[in-house]
Amino acid sequence: MPGGGVARRPFHLIIVADCSGGMAGEKMQSLNFAIASMLPHLREWDSEQLQAQVMIRVLSFATEPLWHIRDPVPVVDLNWMPLQAVRHGWTNMGPAFREVATALSPDRLESRALRPAIVLVTDGLPTDRAGEFDAGLNALLSLPAGRSSLRLAVAIGRDANSEFLNRFIGDPTVPVLVADRADEIADRLVAVSLAVSRMSEAGADRVSLASQLLQSDPDMGDDDEDIV
Repeated sequence: MPGGGVARRPFHLIIVADCSGGMAGEKMQSLNFAIASMLPHLREWDSEQLQAQVMIRVLSFATEPLWHIRDPVPVVDLNWMPLQAVRHGWTNMGPAFREVATALSPDRLESRALRPAIVLVTDGLPTDRAGEFDAGLNALLSLPAGRSSLRLAVAIGRDANSEFLNRFIGDPTVPVLVADRADEIADRLVAVSLAVSRMSEAGADRVSLASQLLQSDPDMGDDDEDIV
């Protein structure tokens, strides 16, 4: 940077939040609290970094996806505004994956960016029409940034923990984090924020990530490149 040090490399974190009708009430309140709770952990990590800068985006989805925070915002500057559930909204994940793919396309992502992280939070199975979930996920994985991304999932309720979330993660060593109760969502997202920050560091591997996430979930106890 002119007159200063080397510019930090952007580390993009995209939260994909289920705002379907089933999230209304306590679940949505808890999700908003959970996201607000994870931000201080990311800010603290960001303040310690000489080479990486955390940039946040949030995509809500129900019948259709909608950017809650469209443009990347440095985590230190983010003032959280609560998400709202969509009355009678469905849980269509495929279009949400396509929207994330658009955000990670080569013409939208800096060449110096670290591999991004995508965190999917949902309380239910996808309600996409036949083939739409796969089409959306394939669109995401067809991009270099999509394939290299760290993809994590938080299932709100055990019924949400499904083969679809495992397919989104795409790595059998990385577990789906399950929040049995709404008040556990914050604990799971804080664990995710810590894992995400570690995975952005050089030399991090998914084995250590899986171990960290498993330790964060008591119910589960019983060679990627950094540059996109």
